[in-house]
Amino acid sequence: MKIRIFAVVCLLAANLFTISAQKWFTPEAEKQVDALLSQVVEGNYKNNRYPLLRKPLMELPLGSIKPKGWLHEMLVRQKNGASGQMDVLYPSVMGKRNGWLGGDGDQWERGPYWIDGLLPLAYILDDDVLKAKVQPWIEWALQSQREDGFFGPEKDYPGEPGLQRDNSQDWWPRMVVL
Repeated sequence: MKIRIFAVVCLLAANLFTISAQKWFTPEAEKQVDALLSQVVEGNYKNNRYPLLRKPLMELPLGSIKPKGWLHEMLVRQKNGASGQMDVLYPSVMGKRNGWLGGDGDQWERGPYWIDGLLPLAYILDDDVLKAKVQPWIEWALQSQREDGFFGPEKDYPGEPGLQRDNSQDWWPRMVVL
């Protein structure tokens, strides 16, 4: 019970602090903070500008965090496990026939979701083998862009057990790639 009361008091205090801080944090102060941050923060570290609220967390560029200890061990396990071997374990879907590699195979979300996890793993571990697995997927997606801006698998194919080959115009896999 005491822990709940303490938690509620902390939340109330945090809310009061936030409300009072908003009164002190004028647009001029916001501009000064932006100017200071722009001297320290470059490239991928951009934050919202006034009048938008500042983001409490920012996504860092891939590879800027180097895992050590147990976290590094877990990421290496991912690399050596299914995450790093999906093309070998599931070749009918993630293999060379995949529609996201220009093939006539599966062209829905499974390939893009795999790459969405494999790419950060490759760059966080700075692993050349994983980077080599990811690169063809990236290159093909970029090179597949058409004049109207649409990209990805272009042609539907007849059904095949275990593969989704008849949905080349579906937007969802493209959202995963982006």
